[in-house]
Amino acid sequence: MKKFSRPARTLTAASLAVVLGLSMGACGNGGSESAGDGNLRFSWWGSDPRHEATQEIIDIYESNNEGVTVAGEFSDFSGYWDKLATTTAGRDAPDVITMDEKYIMEYAGRGALTDLTELENLDLSKFPEAALDLGRYEDGVYGLSTGQNAYSVMVNADLFAEAGVEIPDDSTWTWDDYYEISATISENLGEVAGTDYGALDGDLRIWLRQNDEKLYSEDEPGTVGYSQENLLSWFEHLLHVRDTGGGVSAAQFTEAAAGTFEAENFPTKKTAMGWYWSNQLGALRAATGDDIRILRVPSPSGNAEDNGMYYKASMYWSVSSQSDNQAAAADFVNFLANDPAAAEKMLVDRGVPANPEMAAAIEPKLDESQQTVVSFLEEIEPEVSDSPKPSPIGAGTVQETIVRYVGEVLFDNLTPEEATEQLTAEIEGMISAG
Repeated sequence: MKKFSRPARTLTAASLAVVLGLSMGACGNGGSESAGDGNLRFSWWGSDPRHEATQEIIDIYESNNEGVTVAGEFSDFSGYWDKLATTTAGRDAPDVITMDEKYIMEYAGRGALTDLTELENLDLSKFPEAALDLGRYEDGVYGLSTGQNAYSVMVNADLFAEAGVEIPDDSTWTWDDYYEISATISENLGEVAGTDYGALDGDLRIWLRQNDEKLYSEDEPGTVGYSQENLLSWFEHLLHVRDTGGGVSAAQFTEAAAGTFEAENFPTKKTAMGWYWSNQLGALRAATGDDIRILRVPSPSGNAEDNGMYYKASMYWSVSSQSDNQAAAADFVNFLANDPAAAEKMLVDRGVPANPEMAAAIEPKLDESQQTVVSFLEEIEPEVSDSPKPSPIGAGTVQETIVRYVGEVLFDNLTPEEATEQLTAEIEGMISAG
């Protein structure tokens, strides 16, 4: 097979570092469980179904804790991080913060989060060490994994049927199969493209892992973990998808990158394939009203063990070091992480629960979509290799930077060679400064 390369929004890395750097002096509460007034602010991102379920969780907690209020603050993924950086700089961060692996080291390393091991109201004993390690920075735990998921290819089975194309065997399909299927769907359906690009850091990580490389070096801090050749091949792959592989236009890509989840190309049925985390299956089915199925990513060899997939912490619960309500915040996180009432509302929307007891508690409650996610994660377990460590300090906006360069390449403003050189330099500038 010809080797091609494959797939932003928020504050720049420099401004994020300045914002959080300014906040360090304000973060004086550390692990001290100050009483405060018991009223909390809780932030998260996501789709409308997640917002609705989370508000129901808040309602349950408030009904069981008289006198305590939890004010929810939510937005789409990109706007979320802009707001969080700004509120943290203004010493006005939410008490309980939903974190992502891209940012957790950034916020923990700059003193903006509390070490959860120091909070007496929070029981971490139910969590496997491997799950706790995903939120560990130096000697503390600054984020508690909500659950695990895996990056995957989602396919719209209704559009496949309309195009007269069979859904592939995802245990054996290759990149060449992916290109051919996408191109055929695009040709047969006309206004529906075969695939969206998948152009986030998750996609790039998988591409690099298929070539035995990593996005960030674990041996030389402040440097990337890949060769120029393999990043170049990823950009070339994206151009192949654009030109002959049935991909959406460059304009459609950039418009979707700047919009909300619900307005993206796959949820609006402008493509028959898209790249998403496994826990998004239910939201995609709700958005499209179609039969959405979840597949492994293609591999170079047709052997699923070579596809580079990995388990990722879906997101994390964290407590702001600025909070005057540390004890109350810890109690609320304890409810989110350890109470079946919360787990039964979240189900697998934030990943299959990392707490085994909560995973068992929700199993009888799962609908077909949710059980599909659980089964998929169990099915790929023999093939999944070690998870990458959380992104290093300074890497918070690498995803947005990658998307920006993908757009430049798709619009032919940069060649793959130019994008490879410039993106590498920019990423290393971010993480070396961190």
